[in-house]
Amino acid sequence: MAFAGKVEKSGYVRLKTLKSKHTCGRNYSGRIASSNWIAKKITNNLSRGEDMKLGTVIQTIQEKYMANISVWKAYWARRKAREVVHGKAVQQYGRIRDYCAKVFRANPGSTLKLKLDRPCPTIQPRFVRMYMYLDAVKKGFLAACRPIIGFDGCHLKSDHGQQLLVAVGRDPNDNYFPLAVTAVEAETKDSWAWFLELLLQDIGDFTNKKWGLLQVFHEMLLGVEHRFCLRHLYANCKKAFVLRDLILSTVKATYVEEWNRKMDRLKEVNKECYDKLAALDPKVWTKSHFTPYAKSDMLMNNISETFNGQILEARDKPILTMFEWIICYWMGRFAEKKKKGAKFMGKILPKPRKRLDIICRRSMEWQPRWAGDLKYEVSHKNKMIQERFVVDLLAGSCSCRFWGLAGMPCQHACSAIFMKGDNPEDYCSNYYTPAAYLACYETTLNPINGENMWPKVELETIRPPIFRVKPGRPRRVRIREHDEDRSQTKLRRSGTSVTCSNCD
Repeated sequence: MAFAGKVEKSGYVRLKTLKSKHTCGRNYSGRIASSNWIAKKITNNLSRGEDMKLGTVIQTIQEKYMANISVWKAYWARRKAREVVHGKAVQQYGRIRDYCAKVFRANPGSTLKLKLDRPCPTIQPRFVRMYMYLDAVKKGFLAACRPIIGFDGCHLKSDHGQQLLVAVGRDPNDNYFPLAVTAVEAETKDSWAWFLELLLQDIGDFTNKKWGLLQVFHEMLLGVEHRFCLRHLYANCKKAFVLRDLILSTVKATYVEEWNRKMDRLKEVNKECYDKLAALDPKVWTKSHFTPYAKSDMLMNNISETFNGQILEARDKPILTMFEWIICYWMGRFAEKKKKGAKFMGKILPKPRKRLDIICRRSMEWQPRWAGDLKYEVSHKNKMIQERFVVDLLAGSCSCRFWGLAGMPCQHACSAIFMKGDNPEDYCSNYYTPAAYLACYETTLNPINGENMWPKVELETIRPPIFRVKPGRPRRVRIREHDEDRSQTKLRRSGTSVTCSNCD
């Protein structure tokens, strides 16, 4: 501790008291740190891209400045720091038109649509929805991706409580291929219909292709195949019936006769679960009724959920900062995939080859018999298993239907291919080749200039959307699955501390 005073009529300072020896420990009782002061201290951390959670903000101020701050003060400090780094959300809504014009100038042929709400001509329009689909993404998808699309929605963590709807494809290496995103007011039938209508207009004529919200599909898109996600279908069934293996085997049945046997078995075990599945159209949830157009037997919509996990960092940012983050992520992903695709060797890509290797090992359990031309009769080596299938190598088909669904030979076809002396990779679909991968990521997403070089669109300023408050009390606990352990240790938060109820 030191005290000093200024000497009169001079520029000197006189040291009056000095206690250089520390006799006290570290004290965290100081509470004079304001939210504005804390925001200045954590601004650099946010600008570097660090994930500053509330606990991290509190811990940083405690360690560096020996000050205790509350959770609410940390929240407001982080909010003010984000406004300094990313800008205010209200101001960003006012520049949405300028941003769309700049994206379209950098990537000609792209689609950026806005839907505004204007209750009165004298009132400025209010933001409702924004749709973004880049031309380079469209070219890559139509060039090499299989005609199957996954749809999903996720919550945005901004101040205006919107939702982000995403459309994701599947590239030749069985990775997700981001297609389009749209920010909407809520996940409703009208918002999904608006999103799907714009997307399918960009993709092209869907009547000649089978693209993979059920009400919306039935009303808008006649002739378009729709599939349920297996994970959600099983989650609905297991609430009352724990029949995992039987349900999954029924869903994975590739031909109708096997599906009928599995359903009969399910009916014997549990009639109520059978009635629940029988009430659904089998074309939307079992492989035995899928059409072979997509060359994909995908049952789960995990490609969409994976993409939502990748953009988790951007979902708490203002709307323009979020869309900029997504475009930069797409741009880097396309560049990396294009560089990676030039190194692939062989006839098919690594992930399909790994799956084909498993199928080839299982083919050793089957015995083919040549029937002339390129047709074979394949039976199981175990005489107790009375299964027999017909394989036509010329037509690229097997009576089990797996070859047509997945685009690669099944275990029955592989046994016939080995007997003929060929390589199963030669019989895989062209969707799995390195050439298709390069065609998928051949185009380049052009970078976008900063806000200082955006064009000025001379139209009325757009106001932010109205925050939609859901009815009822806000939920604080995640909805648990039926088979989750509900007797886990419950934690309750009190300020910055976390205590265990079993230790009270």
